[in-house]
Amino acid sequence: MNSEYNEWLGKTEVFHEQISEINAKRFHHTLTQNGNPPSSGEAVFPLFLLTLGEPSVPPNQLGEDGHPKRGSFMPPIPLKRRMFAGAEYEFHRALRVGDEVKTTWNITDITRKNGSSGELVFINILREFHVRETLCATENRNIVFTDSDPKIRELNAPEESGEWMEEMSTNPLQLFRYSALTFNCHRIHFDLAYATEVEGYPGLVVHGPLLATWLSLFVTRKSDRELKKFRFRAKRPVFDLHHFNLTGDLSGKDAAKLRVLDHQLQLAVSAEAEFVPQ
Repeated sequence: MNSEYNEWLGKTEVFHEQISEINAKRFHHTLTQNGNPPSSGEAVFPLFLLTLGEPSVPPNQLGEDGHPKRGSFMPPIPLKRRMFAGAEYEFHRALRVGDEVKTTWNITDITRKNGSSGELVFINILREFHVRETLCATENRNIVFTDSDPKIRELNAPEESGEWMEEMSTNPLQLFRYSALTFNCHRIHFDLAYATEVEGYPGLVVHGPLLATWLSLFVTRKSDRELKKFRFRAKRPVFDLHHFNLTGDLSGKDAAKLRVLDHQLQLAVSAEAEFVPQ
């Protein structure tokens, strides 16, 4: 940890909200899920929790990138680009439509590093989700800040698909709807001019948590098992310009390894799932 940001270590925020039937329906249709959306009292899928506990501030308190200005909850890191690098989840009890959820944020670590692309600052955030006094789920979220510009990376040898494979694509409308449902105002996901002219990407960036959500739904569908734990790491951005692939295999009696491969079969997201033992 860098002493410059000592006072932000342990900083917390708390949010209270209800899982509404209309939001469950909107998320179900945004992700183009089969069947009927969950109704009152029914369980939502595990990573629905990404819609919960997101901060809301007036427009004059937003930074250029669309996130709340740094210096309040998040430290005033001057590096211009912010990325959701990955997260680890543990699910203890299903969240249900109608639940009143308390979401607690806690900054647990701040680390500054120098890499080949320059300075990096990593923020680790623990989020806990309670219904009444019951801990339902935890999320250890990793955010990275950098000043480096996006670069065209050299291609690695194409990744081979696993036993399970599904080709997918997205579009600006779906990315906008996901941003709205998760209250993620990061402009790289819906503002093409900002994404290309300011941050230097070739197109709109597909949210890392959205790719992780698709992987979590993919593995539960393919395995017909219930998730106990799930973790993912973002490796390379995926854009709305091309298709991409979800793939994976069982890696043991109660586990699976998963990946998102871009249109050139490059590794974009790696993930691991652990199932509730049978």
